[in-house]
Amino acid sequence: MVDHFAPHRIVTSALAYVAPHADPDDLDAELPLSEHDLQYLAASISLASGVDIPEREAVDLRTIRQIEDYLARHHRL
Repeated sequence: MVDHFAPHRIVTSALAYVAPHADPDDLDAELPLSEHDLQYLAASISLASGVDIPEREAVDLRTIRQIEDYLARHHRL
């Protein structure tokens, strides 16, 4: 079975609801989100990806690239 894990698709989909004003193609811009919104974004991404993002780590994921890299490192086939 081929794995179709796509971190960018997962992140941009969650961002569309949590931060619709964020540019999903600007991977290195700091997301203008409160700590609460970052935790909500992390929870949404966790549900969609199956990758657990603990709250203590979610608040340090401030850019799309950081989130995508986190997903790639913690995703299991």
